[in-house]
Amino acid sequence: MNGSPSQHRDEPQDENLGLDLVSQVARSSRAERSSRPKRWIFALVGLVIVVVLALVTFSLLNGDTKASQATKSDDAITEVIDLSSGGQAAISTSKQENALGVELTALPPLDDSEQYVVWAVHEEGGISVVSKTSGEDAKGGLSPIDDVVAVHITVEGSEIPASPSEETEASVDLPLGQSDKPNE
Repeated sequence: MNGSPSQHRDEPQDENLGLDLVSQVARSSRAERSSRPKRWIFALVGLVIVVVLALVTFSLLNGDTKASQATKSDDAITEVIDLSSGGQAAISTSKQENALGVELTALPPLDDSEQYVVWAVHEEGGISVVSKTSGEDAKGGLSPIDDVVAVHITVEGSEIPASPSEETEASVDLPLGQSDKPNE
């Protein structure tokens, strides 16, 4: 403005002054939009969560079904045993249903830090928890039982250990009906 010639007069003039900045911003906003998760991903995750919860609920409710299969089958064999601290356990097996059912009744209540646990001992040394309760009547079941060789009932702490404690409330060898008297 002081009358001096423009210093930029010899430089070529860019007719798209500022438009390159606009296109740069447009490209970066497209990149941001494409990096944002799509709504269908949220719907898919929600669907997966619902399916997993349904499967967990079904498996929790299925324990009673397995117990019913073993006790109500035409070929069911049931053995009722007294627990050493009181109460009874009715253990049923069915070859036809390939199922084991356990019903604990008349149990003396335990304090909050203990619970009754019914264990299935497998041939190769594996162990499954069939049922647990703090003293209320309980039912549980297991299927298949091809490799189950014994059932142990123990009193454990509030956290279930990896294997049953040495002191059992009752033990029964499977298959039922093979011996005259259960191991207690």
